[in-house]
Amino acid sequence: MKYELHHQIMSQTSSAFATAHATNTLWNRHIPTMPHRRSKHSPLNQFTTSASEFDKDYSQFQGDNDADAEARSQFGTKSYWDAMYEGMGDFAADEYSWYYGFEVVKPILQDYVLGEDSSGSTASQQLSILVPGCGNDPLLLDLFNAGYHTLSAFDYSSGAMDRQRELLEYLPMGSDLANVDLSVEDARSLPTQWEESFDVIIEKGALDAIYLSGDGNFEQSAKEFARVVKKGGICISCSGVVPEALRREGFGTEDWEWLRDGSDDLKAGCFVLKEDDIRSWIMCLEAKKQKYYTLKCFQIPEL
Repeated sequence: MKYELHHQIMSQTSSAFATAHATNTLWNRHIPTMPHRRSKHSPLNQFTTSASEFDKDYSQFQGDNDADAEARSQFGTKSYWDAMYEGMGDFAADEYSWYYGFEVVKPILQDYVLGEDSSGSTASQQLSILVPGCGNDPLLLDLFNAGYHTLSAFDYSSGAMDRQRELLEYLPMGSDLANVDLSVEDARSLPTQWEESFDVIIEKGALDAIYLSGDGNFEQSAKEFARVVKKGGICISCSGVVPEALRREGFGTEDWEWLRDGSDDLKAGCFVLKEDDIRSWIMCLEAKKQKYYTLKCFQIPEL
């Protein structure tokens, strides 16, 4: 599958971000024998206050969902997203890419996850990647086309998962989707069996929407991310709404190593965090010293 970008993506990561943020042009994906598709990039952080144009009709999205009553913005309500994926929202229901597209995420993934193995297809195929709050973003489709075939994605809206299934239909006939899993989940309480299951978590705007849904939800979701990622795993967070102090609290340095701080990025930052396997090793030793034992399997670094 070929991509045509209306702006040139520089090879260095910083240049890629500068280019992506400096332009608001559309990027097109050409698919053989299928209609021409176009995906827009939306800055969620422009629409988070009650004074914004979109929040003027905020009350209509509260509906009968009690959880929506605590939301800071319409972007924090499940009713809003359900309506959008059914074609009754402010943005395209079939496909919408938040903040920026895969042209920005791809080099980050290569630099911070694959490293020197970025050119090897085997390395990428072996990675297990989770995409939380996937919505109708084509990220999952882009990852598969880039060679990442062990993928899991979830959203709390069933309509979002319907849109993802439709997007995957753009893959060539015969594509092996045996290791692609789609499910409806709550980021605050992920399946127990996902414990330490994923090498990489990539979220684009999901934590922003979760933060806007009410107090405590971001913090709980961050804890769940730490639980389901493997020790030493990577979390790539594309975010422009979560307050910096809260982000640093949710992804504290006692549990995460900050590999890339996106605070100074334009519009939405791309944060790269590594689950601290060294701390887990120390905790395991301390537990043994105090005669307390845990069933959690820690990764012991080689001495």
